[in-house]
Amino acid sequence: MSMIMRDVAVPSSRPEISADALSKAALHIADCRSLTALRNALFGHADPLIGSVAMGLYMFDRAEQLRYISSRQAPQGFLDEYEREYRRSDTMLDCIVSQRRTIDGFHFHGPARWRHSGNYEILRGWGFYHNMGGAFVVDGRVAGALFVATAHDVEPFEEVHVKRLDLMCRAGSLALAAMRGRERLRSELTDSGCDDWRDFLSVEGDWPGPAESFDDSRPIDRLPARSREVAQLLCQGHPNKAIAKHLGISIYTVKEHVQNLCKRFGALNRTDLVHRLLIAS
Repeated sequence: MSMIMRDVAVPSSRPEISADALSKAALHIADCRSLTALRNALFGHADPLIGSVAMGLYMFDRAEQLRYISSRQAPQGFLDEYEREYRRSDTMLDCIVSQRRTIDGFHFHGPARWRHSGNYEILRGWGFYHNMGGAFVVDGRVAGALFVATAHDVEPFEEVHVKRLDLMCRAGSLALAAMRGRERLRSELTDSGCDDWRDFLSVEGDWPGPAESFDDSRPIDRLPARSREVAQLLCQGHPNKAIAKHLGISIYTVKEHVQNLCKRFGALNRTDLVHRLLIAS
């Protein structure tokens, strides 16, 4: 299942991404409030962020079985073969779920063993080469997974691409956790005929309820009022100039707030700060 998608004929590139574009993509994903919107956001940002247009979205049901939700360019035969012959022995999938982290197949198996692994065999059988997978974690449990693959013999995914997929999964986790109530999800899943997910969502406590407004238990809410305002506007994707105008302060004051926030949250740069603020909120 660490491979659930078929690519198109146009080679995927591994583009350079600006910090601003990366933070905006994460915010867009985190702001989704339905599975449909989340799927579209994830699929839409995958190619620009990691150079992979083949991907798939799965969710766990009550029986802790991964259920297919949606994929892009994935032939049904490929999905069936994986489910029938490989999913239960997929060590990469087990590691993604147990360790709740993003993994790429090449480095997981190692260069010497990659071409002899089950992942590689099933990927190559359907025209793929390299793959990655990451987990969505909601309320302390793995709620689902996102998988991507390339259909061309490009270089293996690098650490920066693994980190970008991890950021997408973290943003997706925030979106899932913040979806208001169960009704919107239940309606979507009813329309798709997914009985297991309707049952799963009907169990009290298995899925988080409505996202609450700010409370003092979260680090971001313990910030001074002005710093919190700057943090909120940063998370909404506003540049320093727009933040200064909105708050009626100078751009230099905004920069000082950003620098102090970076120190407070241990962030390396503005993009890392937005990432940490999203997690903290």
